[in-house]
Amino acid sequence: MSDSVAHVMIQYVGNAAVVECLDSKLNDELTIQAWKDEITTAIEKFLSQERVILSFRNVRFMSSSALRALISLKQKTEQKKIALFLCNISENNMEVFKITKLDSIFRITPSEREAQRALL
Repeated sequence: MSDSVAHVMIQYVGNAAVVECLDSKLNDELTIQAWKDEITTAIEKFLSQERVILSFRNVRFMSSSALRALISLKQKTEQKKIALFLCNISENNMEVFKITKLDSIFRITPSEREAQRALL
């Protein structure tokens, strides 16, 4: 299956990769899989990145499948000894993280700037 639509934009800032989700909804399986695949491919190519910062600035809704994909991405970054940060999470999505207690396993910051400054 070939999908030419990009679901993320990646910028390299110092020793970090800032990955911005371009979708407003992460709720259907095909979009989530494509999104996860793009990020996974990027992680596999990282050479000097010490941290990955996933920005959800555009995301208004995340399904449980998206949360499972995030857990998988966290495992991938841990294997490569890369710190994973989540940022710019909407208030509604943050409530889901709190209810599911995922806020205790992810490093969540208000913005990319705070994620860049956070201690590893």
